[in-house]
Amino acid sequence: MPKRPTDVTQNAVLVGDMLTGEVRNDKAEILDPPEPVGRQRSGKARAAALTPERRREIAKQGADARWGD
Repeated sequence: MPKRPTDVTQNAVLVGDMLTGEVRNDKAEILDPPEPVGRQRSGKARAAALTPERRREIAKQGADARWGD
């Protein structure tokens, strides 16, 4: 996407071109990432690999650490 002009009329023309598809607007791709990456993905993968008993143990340890025995 080209840099937006400071002139109001030129900016209006650019927006019109984006709406008609003559100029591609890449901001939509930036705002909607295709899939989770990094910590988001690895946390879900780890949780899926754990047994329910182990998840319960981990949750109990976290609750004890936060709220005290």
